[in-house]
Amino acid sequence: MLRISYLFVPFVSSMLLIGCSGGQSDGKVQQAGAFFLSVNTIPNPPEVGSSAEVVVTIKADDQPSSHCKVEFRQFMPEMEMSSDKAVYTMVQEGASGVYKARGGEFSMGGEWVLEFSLACDGKAQTVKFPYSLKWPE
Repeated sequence: MLRISYLFVPFVSSMLLIGCSGGQSDGKVQQAGAFFLSVNTIPNPPEVGSSAEVVVTIKADDQPSSHCKVEFRQFMPEMEMSSDKAVYTMVQEGASGVYKARGGEFSMGGEWVLEFSLACDGKAQTVKFPYSLKWPE
């Protein structure tokens, strides 16, 4: 029985790590139903006073999801701005499951959210990714 527990612990630990990874990104991965979204920005992290290219990879069953409509908006939860309602439609490159779009300007430092709306296989999901931006020095 002791031998089984020694084997079981590393197995469970490795399965937890695999389940949480979901894909390559800047550490921002979330699950939306059967889909895993990983998000990256260029530059990473986004910079105050400029816009960023936003890149999303969507996978299901560890395979690229290429039949999705993806949009996002960016906003500061603590500060209402007119740009909060701007929606950016993401374009997919081939059938890779990688979607890209350039967002609006990150006008100030503080807490920001990139909120993604995706429609895949007839199911709509919304996922939020928080970002903390520092004022330039």
